[in-house]
Amino acid sequence: MPRIVCVIAAWLFLLTPSAIAADSAGQKMQLPAKERNVDVTFFRAPGDAPRPSVLLLHGANGFDSQIANYNRYAAALANGGLDAYLVFYYSPGDWQRLTRGDDIFAKRFTAWTRQVSDLAADIRKRPDANGKIGLVGFSNGGTLSGGTGALDPSITAAVIYYGAVPFPLETPVEHLPPLLILHGDADAIIPIDQGRRLADLAKSLNGKPELVIYPGEKHGFGSRIDSANGADALARAIAFLKRELQ
Repeated sequence: MPRIVCVIAAWLFLLTPSAIAADSAGQKMQLPAKERNVDVTFFRAPGDAPRPSVLLLHGANGFDSQIANYNRYAAALANGGLDAYLVFYYSPGDWQRLTRGDDIFAKRFTAWTRQVSDLAADIRKRPDANGKIGLVGFSNGGTLSGGTGALDPSITAAVIYYGAVPFPLETPVEHLPPLLILHGDADAIIPIDQGRRLADLAKSLNGKPELVIYPGEKHGFGSRIDSANGADALARAIAFLKRELQ
């Protein structure tokens, strides 16, 4: 899809009255997982027909520092016909260790993948769900999305914003769902080579990943959907998820 078309499509989602109303319509709830109940914010797609569900996974700093942007992102997914869940996968203990400066990503990675899989299994049983689950991950959440998709074959598709190959996994990756990888070539935090390596890994497993590189773009643009590249990436994500999940 040409970039100008993607930008227009994204703004159409964001500027409709329903999208604006959905901006503040997220419902806070807890969903069950084996480790603990997990806090999520749910953005419901309109209508009563069964529909796909998308779990959004935050980066190292959580959602809170840009919660308004992430709410708008989730609302745009919902107005595109996809139930959207902001998943706060950190536990209180995770936050305490992060505050101390501990590097917990590799240590907690597998537990987080199990948690996301548990949430997906619960959501899949809902009467208004069509049984298909997508993931959208940002930064560390992108790497977590890839790792969850590698371990859980019931994950239908994943959108990876500036993530890396799921290096913390203890076993070789033998499966990945369809991937849309969105990365800036000026990213100094997770360099573009990591996005390319993830695409190459998916290809080696007979997948057909889509890799979109944004020239001059740095880390963190995905939540800024009022920018040209953020809007383009959102439109691509919606189109990809609707194609793979519906």
